[in-house]
Amino acid sequence: MKTSIQTLENLFHEKILLYQDLVECLKRERDVLINTDMDALWEIADQKQSAVSRIESVRGKILSALSEATVDHRMDAVSFDIARVYSLISHMHGERIKKPYLSLVNLKGEIQRRSQENRLFIEECLNFLDELIGIIADTGKPKDVYDNGRSLRNKGQANLLLHREV
Repeated sequence: MKTSIQTLENLFHEKILLYQDLVECLKRERDVLINTDMDALWEIADQKQSAVSRIESVRGKILSALSEATVDHRMDAVSFDIARVYSLISHMHGERIKKPYLSLVNLKGEIQRRSQENRLFIEECLNFLDELIGIIADTGKPKDVYDNGRSLRNKGQANLLLHREV
């Protein structure tokens, strides 16, 4: 059991490093989104996917280490929950694994927060572009040509956006 706890501790530390890499990717992604560098964005997407794949691999190793230690975890890679892993082993070696566990929880929260920020930034940019294209293409809802007095509306008014000098 002692070697299994050491293995789990090492795997927790490996997962911490991978989460830190993912946080750095998300920070770079934010900068790249602001600068609209699409080539760099594709590279970061590949790096994030690679980090996620390695994290999933570590999850599998953690589950294997738990099985070797004859811990009944009833989890697979999809239902993996680090809080449950910690609760299963904390009663035996809680102090040894507590600090890496808390670091993982904090990093996971930061990843979720940064990912959400980036997603919202993209959505806001896309909404702005959609509105801008709608204004330029004048695809808003059709305007009535006549008012209630059966007179032409907007007599002599031109589309100021398209006729304005820059």
